[in-house]
Amino acid sequence: MIDFPTDDGYRWSVLVRDIDSEQVLLQHSPERVLSTASIGKLFLLHRILTEVDAGTRSLDELVTRLPSDVIGGSGLWQKLQQDALSIYDLAALVGAVSDNDATNALLRVVGIETVREHARNLGYQHSRLNDAIRWPIPPGHPTRLSEANASEMVDFVSRLQLDRDLSRGSGDIFRKWLGASADMSMVASVFDFDGLDHDCFDGGVWLWNKTGTISTVRADVGVAMGRNRRVAYAVLAEWDAGADARGPVLETMAEVGQLIGEAIGWQDPRPKRSAARAAAMPAVAPVSASAADARAAIAAAANDAALRDVRYLVLDGDSGAPLLERSPDDPSPSASVMKTVTGTLALANLGADHRIPTRVVRTSDSEAVLIGGGDVTLSRTPTDEPTFYPHPAHLDALADQLRTNMPGLERLLLDDELFAASQWHPTWDPAGRSPENYIPFISALQVDGDRDDPLMDDSARSENPVGRVAAGLGALLDDVEIARGSAPDGAADEVARVNSAPMTELVREMLRSSDNALAEALARLVAIARGGDASWGSLQREIRAAVADLGLDASGCKFVDGSGLSEDNRLTPRFVAELLRRGYLGEEPFASLVPLLTVSGQTMAPTRFTGANRVVGNSVRAKTGFINSVHSLAGIVTTRGGRNLVFAVFACDLDTPVDREARLAVERLVTALHLHGDALG
Repeated sequence: MIDFPTDDGYRWSVLVRDIDSEQVLLQHSPERVLSTASIGKLFLLHRILTEVDAGTRSLDELVTRLPSDVIGGSGLWQKLQQDALSIYDLAALVGAVSDNDATNALLRVVGIETVREHARNLGYQHSRLNDAIRWPIPPGHPTRLSEANASEMVDFVSRLQLDRDLSRGSGDIFRKWLGASADMSMVASVFDFDGLDHDCFDGGVWLWNKTGTISTVRADVGVAMGRNRRVAYAVLAEWDAGADARGPVLETMAEVGQLIGEAIGWQDPRPKRSAARAAAMPAVAPVSASAADARAAIAAAANDAALRDVRYLVLDGDSGAPLLERSPDDPSPSASVMKTVTGTLALANLGADHRIPTRVVRTSDSEAVLIGGGDVTLSRTPTDEPTFYPHPAHLDALADQLRTNMPGLERLLLDDELFAASQWHPTWDPAGRSPENYIPFISALQVDGDRDDPLMDDSARSENPVGRVAAGLGALLDDVEIARGSAPDGAADEVARVNSAPMTELVREMLRSSDNALAEALARLVAIARGGDASWGSLQREIRAAVADLGLDASGCKFVDGSGLSEDNRLTPRFVAELLRRGYLGEEPFASLVPLLTVSGQTMAPTRFTGANRVVGNSVRAKTGFINSVHSLAGIVTTRGGRNLVFAVFACDLDTPVDREARLAVERLVTALHLHGDALG
């Protein structure tokens, strides 16, 4: 598998998929929306050919260059004498060299709003061309020329290859334009193509693509074909301003190109590069010559001193028989493995389809109260704009409803009292708000997890989440006073409401990104749903009672919070393994949780199971965890022989903070289970 770098704020959205079988060959955060520089120009070219198919546009139409079209940057038209070119020729310049002047001229003819609407009509919620090319960017214009996620762009190029939206003739023209792409610096760099001349089989590969480049972005989307296989890909990378990330990003994109080449049967013609790649591949441990050798390999990994004071339990998924154990009933700090408990209880007590409401109730003709319901994913970004959380509710939708339903609104009060009794636990580190940026105050009314940047996971949190909500609403509701307040008892005249994504999606996101704010909100909502309140004492009592209601033995466990951040949480390997095994066996609500766990090489963080541990491929489905006292990992690993093992491992040290070596030792143990676990029993 490919290790996607994350230093300097690198952000990736990657998907590689077989066009015909739809088999996913590689993915990394494919739903993440990133800036994509010139990639959005694809929608302009597609719109032009759609109009050609409809008979409303001719590719022979001449377009005269105007001074307002001239922007410079990438392109050739700026260097040509001819001021009038056909639409066909301008589109060819866009496809070949991403010509900015040609793009602006075509957008003037077609209309930027027409292109935006065209992308929406194709079904894309997050991928679009936002504007013409402008510099400097005038106030009020989008700061991103285009944005997209890999999932939608792979769908787009797959449909293009299959002629799903265009006629065959127009599809051929589109692919011819992109088959002349001169930028072979990214995914396509490994194939040694001649720029402008890869619209045919060359070295056994036929490729058409579009790239996007600015100082903080490298993006490449396209289709690569061998004689017997067609693969669609989108590799999007973005990084923080000021970081020179081009080298590592381009190197990683070339690795994706190698993977694609191997998938379509390409043979690398460079002997030195082939030899270097073979030497760099992690050694796959051979199948053990005997069961004794296999058990010895597992024992060596299980007794690694780097595991510190480790506690673990490995069960046969089908029989439940214990196969490997060490202190399985000794409680350990949980770290984020606690989120498996919180997620299970949320699904059991709130329901998989439950959505968290944010409501506004009328108190008079001119006053209303917005009541925070605990939805930390609520966003201040405009509807349909990307945020860190998938499919959130938006403040602007509430504001639109208020303008319609309460035209006389003069004063809006913000009620965040639902979680007021447990906004911060004394064992949490205040650095988690800033500069480490991994948790906000747990307010029932906040936007974007109270992040400064609604797109960035590790973005500073404030001392006043409700103040951020007030600022967002103030920008949307002119001449409305916004202040803190409380909803009066019995207030029921609801005038506006937005709802979160369904609980299943919230739990999936909590497990994927290990989002602490979301975990804490769900834990409090579970306590309230069971008749308690959001105080720490009630939350702790209701979690224990809810666990007992599910028939789990929590002997030795201590539940302090819903996220696992507190060093005072305690879970035992037996408790966690039993929870996961019941999910593996299909028992609800546990069975609804297991598919939401992250998968190695796919949805799990790319820093996990690297190096020689990459041999696990996608055979590990688990939840990771880390605080100073423990590296934890719990889930299900499939052996080479197809046996499913349930495991819970806590590499614990209550005296000295654990380090990266402890985490790697945990992964080596799980890798040993994958390679040799068939010999256990």
